[in-house]
Amino acid sequence: ILAEAKALKKLAIDFAHPERSVEVEPTSFARNYFGRPSASAQEDEEDAEEREAILAEAKALKKLAVDFAHPERSVGVDATAFGRNYFSRPSAPAQEDEEDAEEREAILAEAKELKKLAVD
Repeated sequence: ILAEAKALKKLAIDFAHPERSVEVEPTSFARNYFGRPSASAQEDEEDAEEREAILAEAKALKKLAVDFAHPERSVGVDATAFGRNYFSRPSAPAQEDEEDAEEREAILAEAKELKKLAVD
């Protein structure tokens, strides 16, 4: 019981006084070859790809921030970025095939004849 009380007293003193030096047993030294600071950092391929994506995004954000902060700078424009696509723009009317147009005309003509028969 006295040995246990003595050990608890030592733990309480160590907890209450963190400024005291730590006593180390000479036989407790060892080297950790897996988590030592001198070990070369190993990185997964997935982490490397994520790091590349983060750096690319940071570079793009930096460019946007510089462009916003300096409106007097000229705007760089790609020469191939000009033009308007009249065929796949959202406001373009849907283009109809020739076959579909003929079929639509035949259906409308038939509907017109049916209406004429219904009225008579």
